[in-house]
Amino acid sequence: MMKRFYLSLLLLLGVVAILGCEEQIQENEIVMEGIVAAVDAHEVFVYEEQDAETMILPEEEVISKSIQASYFGFDEEISGIEVGDKVKVWYDALDTSLPGSGHGTKIVILD
Repeated sequence: MMKRFYLSLLLLLGVVAILGCEEQIQENEIVMEGIVAAVDAHEVFVYEEQDAETMILPEEEVISKSIQASYFGFDEEISGIEVGDKVKVWYDALDTSLPGSGHGTKIVILD
């Protein structure tokens, strides 16, 4: 009887732990906001704004000035995003190179 109780308790705690971890990962999404310097079918190059005025810089200038920027590759084709758009990118991994590169999971245009 006690064995069954402990086994049931252990099973319940295991399920709660798994569901709790899954929810935490969704709440801790990693996000970057910035300006699009380059875009193609599956990749976007985004750099952080330098001041209050939005300056549209070419990809080469962003790299040469060592501005915080990253390439984000997407599994699906990117549509509706253009150079100069201010965007918010969600991603799940990013390397520490300069500029960085990572795997984007979602992208939206900001006003």
